[in-house]
Amino acid sequence: MVGRRQPTPFGGISRDILVTKTARLLTAMSMLLCLLLAACDVSLQPPDSTDSATSTATRSPTDADVSVVNDGHTSFDQEVKNAIADVQAFWRTNYPQLSGGRPYPELTGGIYSVDGTKVTGALARNACLRQDPEAAVNNAFYCTADDSVVYDRNPDHLVAQLAAKYGTFMITAVIAHEWGHAIQQRLGVFGAGSGTSQGRPATIVTETQADCVSGAFIRTAQDGKTAHVSVDQRQLEATLLGYLQVRDPPPVSTEQISHGNGFDRLSAMADGIGNGAGYCFGDRFAQRQFTERPFTSDVDYLQRGNLPYDQIIDPRPASPDGTSLQLELNRFWTTAAASVKGQWRDVGVDETSNPACPNSQVSEFDYCPDGNDVYFTDQFARQAYNSLPDKRIDKATGKIILVDNAPADYSLGMLFVYGWSMAVRAQLFHASTQDKDALLAASCYSGAFTASINSGGSQDFQLSPPDMDEATSAVIKLVPSDKAYGAHQTTALERIQRFTVGYFGGLPAC
Repeated sequence: MVGRRQPTPFGGISRDILVTKTARLLTAMSMLLCLLLAACDVSLQPPDSTDSATSTATRSPTDADVSVVNDGHTSFDQEVKNAIADVQAFWRTNYPQLSGGRPYPELTGGIYSVDGTKVTGALARNACLRQDPEAAVNNAFYCTADDSVVYDRNPDHLVAQLAAKYGTFMITAVIAHEWGHAIQQRLGVFGAGSGTSQGRPATIVTETQADCVSGAFIRTAQDGKTAHVSVDQRQLEATLLGYLQVRDPPPVSTEQISHGNGFDRLSAMADGIGNGAGYCFGDRFAQRQFTERPFTSDVDYLQRGNLPYDQIIDPRPASPDGTSLQLELNRFWTTAAASVKGQWRDVGVDETSNPACPNSQVSEFDYCPDGNDVYFTDQFARQAYNSLPDKRIDKATGKIILVDNAPADYSLGMLFVYGWSMAVRAQLFHASTQDKDALLAASCYSGAFTASINSGGSQDFQLSPPDMDEATSAVIKLVPSDKAYGAHQTTALERIQRFTVGYFGGLPAC
């Protein structure tokens, strides 16, 4: 977050610092993200199989028999084959509805399993690997050149590490995404549309459309209509959090925008889950807006978009010409309340482990109607500040290391935003703050407020490029924590959907 608008973007020698550091960052991240030889993407999830990439597969009666070039015959490979079988069955049923009745054209170029450390032999037959043998490293992609799908099964690389941490259904989400690109190719998406001077849609459009398509398939698996893969609510929650790991690193120019930030990608997936494949290729999806944007100041870039912890929890401005998140929240809700002829009482902040809140269940971060304040403990607030899922590369071994504690000022900030949203329930509607309706309403209000400080709506306060990732992470895992507001029988998907409605529709949509 930025507490005061920066007077000049880049400039002088500091621009060189920004560009140089970004070049190094993007070089490292290129190993983690799709290499864009054609259309491509990466992702994986739920917590349940830490060694699936290395263990030898033992076929079960429900396992699919799919031909794979260079099959490693590992449990990881079998998970991929199970996903492919079900995704293809999905498209045999659904493709005719998008193509005017034409049947689904089967993949003609094959499926390639690659150990990213050694791409040799038969793998050279693949058109994209022939062009760049390292294209598969830390990757899974659809190759338009020969209508094939390639994935890296190496246990130390990104896809397998994501599967190990977030569960094997993450593999299914990735494969469903890649098949989304295959469907785009069949429907002529890559050769038509707008977004670039060549007439091909911008990459962020095709990537989030494939995320939407992945979501449509996930809904089918949720409904138990798949033969080989399945997903329960716990696994889906993990998958959504894991998918956040395949976001773009924050760019420094619009030219570096490619796959979308975590919010862009997960909101697209949620749209697919909620509306089906037809929506992903319809007019409403084509008109969607994106929130990924570049850094605009050296200071914000060098801080990675994060204000100091003390500045997030302190409602007082850090400087005479500055502001604070809490001041902005009170200003926003004063105006909103007046628009419906209501009166807003400014919400306060109380750092305490013993809040005077006798009529509510006490946690470590919540809104207390009795005192009209948001209370929190320093310990939990610091955990929230350092809570963003992220990834690192061990330069000595090339292994991907997934972490859960990257700095995230707006993840902590979102807990305050939700607190003020609960105050809306109490003050303006005299409604409960401790049930499912309250948390879903707060998710929508929080989306509306977030949009107001991410689109030039505030003169003194604005979000930084990474903050939408941090907001999304908080909606998934911090807000429903028993130490914060609690889940109240809501799901991560429901909260994301309501946050998205508020973000793009504003308060009237809530």
